[in-house]
Amino acid sequence: MTHRKGFTLVEVLVALVVGSVVLLMAERVLAALSDQSSAIVSRNAEWDRESNGEGFLRALVGQLEIGAPGTIPFSGGPDTVRFSSWCEVPAGWLEHCTVTLAFRGRGNDQELVAAIDDRAVVSLERGIRNGGFRYLESAAAGGQWFQRWGTGITVPLGIGIVGRRGDKMDTMIVRIGTRG
Repeated sequence: MTHRKGFTLVEVLVALVVGSVVLLMAERVLAALSDQSSAIVSRNAEWDRESNGEGFLRALVGQLEIGAPGTIPFSGGPDTVRFSSWCEVPAGWLEHCTVTLAFRGRGNDQELVAAIDDRAVVSLERGIRNGGFRYLESAAAGGQWFQRWGTGITVPLGIGIVGRRGDKMDTMIVRIGTRG
């Protein structure tokens, strides 16, 4: 009996098929991992945008200024709020700015946007339906809220941002200034 060295054609073909199946399964696993990674990155970017948008909104409203030279009176309606505030400039300090908060349509949903000095538009919140503003005059006895706030020398205690998210109504209350 002679001993042959090497592999038969059938053994080589079986090895190639097994190797191909392993590579195909590895490719599918890597594609699934890549899809999951992309979804996680996208979800984290959305969470960051929402957190940064709310923080930016609270800073703008919290630094609201009225009655100083170069400022405009506070005015608010059901879908737009306009006031003067202090905004950070690229050089790192604060300067007076005019802020307009408004709901802008986006498909079936709206987004809450801030226009700074009628130029820069920043998206603060997305996915809101039937958005509107409410104005807190008094916090006594559960609060007295209005849908409009006329121009004058006073400002409300806070702004309520009301909107529907999915099947639930949601309200964010933003305190004005440094009131305790």
